[in-house]
Amino acid sequence: MNKNPSTLPPAYEGIERQLMAVYYSGVYITNRDIVHVAQTVGLTLPLKDRTALLKELMGYAHEKGLKKEIMQGFAALFHQRIRNYQNLLEHFPQTAPVLNATIQKAQATARLLQKEARSHPYDL
Repeated sequence: MNKNPSTLPPAYEGIERQLMAVYYSGVYITNRDIVHVAQTVGLTLPLKDRTALLKELMGYAHEKGLKKEIMQGFAALFHQRIRNYQNLLEHFPQTAPVLNATIQKAQATARLLQKEARSHPYDL
């Protein structure tokens, strides 16, 4: 795998920052979520710090050429969370000011992940 697991290839750095910051993404990604996405590409990770897990997963994806698959896995996670938020909004309309902003952020991140899934990572 990655020789230094604390560094990421440039093609993954922006995605990592987006996924780890709820303020930007609208979704809190748990360490369990990361482990689940890793399992979809055949990687078994122990539960530990979510930033370390994400770096390990992205390093593995870079090494194995699985960027598309992990981006699709995270996009699916975001779509599920968006459906959950919309369900909450339907049942609790008074939450609209908060949930609408959160849904917009999550949708923007899901679009970014889908775009990244279609792009070709570059090697440095």
